[in-house]
Amino acid sequence: MVITLKAKDIMIKNIIVGDGNDDIFKIAKLMKDNNIGVIPIKKDKKIIGVITDRDIVINIIANNDLNNNIEAYVNKNIVCCDIFDNVDTILDKMKNNKIKRILVKDNNILVGVISLSDILNYYDNDRSIIETIRTIYKIDTNNYNQEITEIDEFYL
Repeated sequence: MVITLKAKDIMIKNIIVGDGNDDIFKIAKLMKDNNIGVIPIKKDKKIIGVITDRDIVINIIANNDLNNNIEAYVNKNIVCCDIFDNVDTILDKMKNNKIKRILVKDNNILVGVISLSDILNYYDNDRSIIETIRTIYKIDTNNYNQEITEIDEFYL
């Protein structure tokens, strides 16, 4: 299948943005209230990074470090695409950076976000999507153990 859609065709346009001075609780509440897993973080009108729901759990809560503002935790390695990038280009960026979400820019202004699930809604049987998912999750089909473990008893 030839993918011809552009980022502008599938991106989520209603972007929720946090401030670098926000605390973790405010960012987590924004995620919960808006049912989203990533929030770009700005400081002085400039995007300085992103924070994901996984970042919050792995890097903050698991380390019992809830005292700093969100800027201390943001991932500053921002991966973006242009509104005119096609889905193949977007998937390549996701695959190369092992990410599930990408920010969309138009003339260096944040205008949207695309997640892997947004792309899947359009192309559920496309091979490049499957390869991207395998790369992100490091799925190695050659080393997959086909044996099934049986459980005799199970206790709580």
